[in-house]
Formats: sequence, C-alpha cells, structure tokens
Amino acid sequence: MKLFNELIAFSIFSTHVLGSAAFTIQTPKTASPVVLKSTKPDFEIFPTYESMDYVEAGNTVRTYPMPYWATRVQMRFETNGRPLKGEANLWVGPIRKVHTLKFDTESGVEFPVEALLRFKQAPPILKISTGDNQNYPMSVGVFVPPPERAAELEANTETLWKTCKDQKQRIQGSNTDGKYGARVNWTVPVTANSVQLLAWSKDTGKKSFKLDIELLQGPNNVKQSFFLQCGGGSQPYHAVFQTPGPGWVVRIRNKKYVEDGLIEVAVLPYESTQAQSGKQTMGWN
Repeated sequence: MKLFNELIAFSIFSTHVLGSAAFTIQTPKTASPVVLKSTKPDFEIFPTYESMDYVEAGNTVRTYPMPYWATRVQMRFETNGRPLKGEANLWVGPIRKVHTLKFDTESGVEFPVEALLRFKQAPPILKISTGDNQNYPMSVGVFVPPPERAAELEANTETLWKTCKDQKQRIQGSNTDGKYGARVNWTVPVTANSVQLLAWSKDTGKKSFKLDIELLQGPNNVKQSFFLQCGGGSQPYHAVFQTPGPGWVVRIRNKKYVEDGLIEVAVLPYESTQAQSGKQTMGWN
C-alpha cells in the first residue's frame, strides 16, 4: 500500500510539474483516429493505438494521470499470444477506488480486452497492473479522447442504450451471504465476431455495481473471465469482447446485494461477418 501511495503521489507530481510529456497517454494526431476495418460496425468505438506500453509481469504497476479536461478513457490490453491476466483501477485520491476491471483470457492475441470508461472530472488516475504470474507480461494502450470525440462516444452510448431493448436485461443482486445472485446468459450469433457490453444503473437506482462476466465457447468452457466494479448512473461501462467462431455464450452474474444491487446490462453484436452487424439478434435466457 505504501508503494502504491508513492506511485500515486509521483504521478500527481509529474502531471503538475513535468506536464503531459511525463506520461504516455495518447492523443489524436488526425481528425479521425478510429480504425477502419473490412467488416466494420455502424460506429467504430476505439482508436488506432500507434504505440503500446510494454508492462512487465509479476504485479508490475503503470499509472496514467488523466488530463484535467478529460471525461473518458479508452483502454486496450493484449499480449504476444500468452494468456492475458491483469487489472485496471481508477483512483480519485490515494484511497478512493471508483472502478475495477480484472481480466483473465486464454490468449491476449485472440482475446484482447478493449474498454471505454466514463468518469467525473476529478481528475482521476488510471492504474494498470499485471497478474501474479511472472510469465505473462502485457501491452497496454491508453487513449484520452478530446472533447469533440468524447461527445461522439457519449452520443453513441446513449443511442445504443435507448435502442437495444431486446438485448437489455435487469439482473438482481444476491443475499447478504453473497450466494444466489441472479445470472443471465446471452447466446451470441455465429456471425458475430465480437460483442459489445453495456452496463449502466441510471435506470435502476444509480448505484454502483459488481459483476462477474464469463465468455464460454462450449459447455462450461470459460475462455474469458472478468470482474467488473463500476460507479453508478454517472458511469456507463462500455466494452468489446472478441467471439470468433461458433458456440459463444456470455454469462453474467450480479455480485451485489438485493437491496441495492439491481443493474441493467445489454450485450449486442459489434463486428460481424454480415454487413448489417447492428441488426442481429442476441438470444438470452
């Protein structure tokens, strides 16, 4: 804890004294920083990361102070083919952690992690750390969209949230013993090469939420697993997960309590082998 507090203090000092060159958050060099792909969704969320920060394995920590004007951050985590294990936290001050994403995938090439997180203008500090295993380093891309791009991302999130009624489900919390939390499954269409997940409590009490997210390919064959803790109605969470091939199921369990844990989650296709990727239907049960 002492080491982490020192890292936070150094990051804040670097931001105010050394300026933006003291950390490696990318900013756009062109008016359109998004990736163009042969089969693209209706709206490209993530930018092209011109360079990625290499983070050593074994609980190595990298911190990224957010600019004072920022309201969103985009993240990408990948490896050279080894399993991808790590954690992302958003800190406001030395003791207040307002966001956590723990990720564990079988391959950081086949199953990289991409996420878009909104936050209040604090400014916070993004902390990235690798897992315990000394053999699993990773590459990290952090991009802070400028205000114009942030407005486009916000409009896209709002539009998706309002229109994805068929794919949106409410998940209730568990007993105080942590057991029996509601669980919902989404069956991914075979034509969907990736899916996007939106989690938001703006319509369910604006409370913070905690979710276990698993992506399975085949019966009980978990290939990607995540733990997500995020703020309330002011912090929608938007992520994209890769689902190449047939037989994928997204399984989500609510980890909070029944008194304050009601959350809405939507899962819908992102990239697809079909031109009309946004028109596909996600089955759920």
